[in-house]
Amino acid sequence: MSGVLTVNRPSAPRSSRLRLRGLTWLVWRQNRLAFWIGIGAATAVAVYAIVRHQEMTTAIAEGHLDACRGTTVPAGDCSHKLNSFTRTYQFPMRRPLQAMLALPLVFGIFLGGPQLAQELESGTYRTVCTQSVTPLRWFAAKLLVPVVLTILISGTIAAAMTWWWRPAGSLLGAWFPWWQWYPYDGIGPVVVGLSVLSLLIGVTAGLILRRTVLAMGATVVLSAATMYVLESVRGYLLPTTLATVQHTTGAAAPTNAWVLSEGALDATGRHVPDLPSCYATDDYANCLAQHGRTGRWAEFHPSSQLWPLQWAETGLCLLLAAGLAGLCVWWIRHRPS
Repeated sequence: MSGVLTVNRPSAPRSSRLRLRGLTWLVWRQNRLAFWIGIGAATAVAVYAIVRHQEMTTAIAEGHLDACRGTTVPAGDCSHKLNSFTRTYQFPMRRPLQAMLALPLVFGIFLGGPQLAQELESGTYRTVCTQSVTPLRWFAAKLLVPVVLTILISGTIAAAMTWWWRPAGSLLGAWFPWWQWYPYDGIGPVVVGLSVLSLLIGVTAGLILRRTVLAMGATVVLSAATMYVLESVRGYLLPTTLATVQHTTGAAAPTNAWVLSEGALDATGRHVPDLPSCYATDDYANCLAQHGRTGRWAEFHPSSQLWPLQWAETGLCLLLAAGLAGLCVWWIRHRPS
């Protein structure tokens, strides 16, 4: 009895197809400790934020605080309830939101700064580049893995902080202004944008300076300066709204708006200087009227522009980061080590 012997070759396990290989695997191995520390920290923040969010939403529902939402100067029972809510839930949120300003610096200093500087300083990159790996391919792998880790970790922390902040921000409104550096710098996509930008500042500093400690120090200075400049131009990233009101001494901008500038109007609608001397009079409104001040004007961003401003600033951060990546590519091509 004859037959054909068929040999079935064992197929590679499915899990092996998903494993990192080559240079990407090497860069992952170099950064895996930072990754697991970051994931652990992000998970802890997320769990804590979820718990605190639930506590706040429960307190709002049980205290019937929705009836006090949107009031500019709460009085009576609302004043007592909102003050109690602020002490119990908003105050503990302030420190974590302020600490979020340091998160981008952490990625830049400890992940970006040493990323290239360590290998350039020790010369170990030459070993990699002799294994049929071009300098640009080495740079791409050294950049890709940290960028992915930064987006994943900072995005998780930012989402958790945003989830924690939402009930308090929605309830307190002008009592907890959205446009101040906190909570603004501690919530939303701008946290990710700033983290990626700081990372690229560190990578660029490491490539140019070729010294780990020096690159880390330069990253602190340059990242802090960049964040200061971004905060200074933040109000001009999107068009503002101009509003005017006549026959009133009240503000022209709506509640919880980010007012960039404001002033007095005369009867023709012309902008005129304010009169600080009228503040000391018994009849403030009459004093203004006697000096021809009949209304107010304001240039502002309404609260509805929180997320458009965040995305605009995030886009600017990513554009700057892409420019730094291009600078690194140019440096590697034109200044071979």
